[in-house]
Amino acid sequence: MYSVSRHTNALEVDPVSKSEDKEFARLVDWVEGRVSEREARILEEQVASDATMQDNVTWLRAFALISEATVIASPPPKVRDILVDRFEEYAADKRRSGWLKRVVAALSFDSDLQPALGLRATGASESQRQLVYSSEVADVTINLRTRPHDGLADLYGQIFPVDGTDPGAFGAQLLNGASEAATTAANELGEFSFGALPPGTYEVLACSEQAEIRLTGVEVRRRT
Repeated sequence: MYSVSRHTNALEVDPVSKSEDKEFARLVDWVEGRVSEREARILEEQVASDATMQDNVTWLRAFALISEATVIASPPPKVRDILVDRFEEYAADKRRSGWLKRVVAALSFDSDLQPALGLRATGASESQRQLVYSSEVADVTINLRTRPHDGLADLYGQIFPVDGTDPGAFGAQLLNGASEAATTAANELGEFSFGALPPGTYEVLACSEQAEIRLTGVEVRRRT
């Protein structure tokens, strides 16, 4: 597991800062799946209407993804501002650009369909699933890992542009029905992640300034 700390000036006791620290700690617990279902719903509603909380959750999920291999004492400078600016620019461009290329990617690989010749996958296959989507703009891999302790899933994706476009130019949006569940930015390798997903069927949008790739039928299954 990972831990996140925020430092305050020991010489100044600021009630506002203490309140912010408490709120941040609640977000950490939520991202790590340590809150009740009722608390999770409350936090989800709060995050949906608070840009600052959304920024914190975006960073926490990225931090969780790399924390096992990397020790980070604090968030990289201005990382939250960079993520927000990137998606604000993308959203503004999307609204005013009539030439944005929109494609629906086709599912070209599903690990659940691969056991063949009478072989049956067990154990890991129940908690892990890999999907590969293909399109004329980019191929996108999706790895889903279901947590054994709470049944929530973590999604890890990677974008592979077919035309040499910088994969780091893409962002990713997670849609749950008609609602946007989360947004994040891909790193220089095109990698992105979303954490603590409840069972359900989602859509993922891989977005750049020139293209929008829609991945449908990304299903988080309930453990049996």
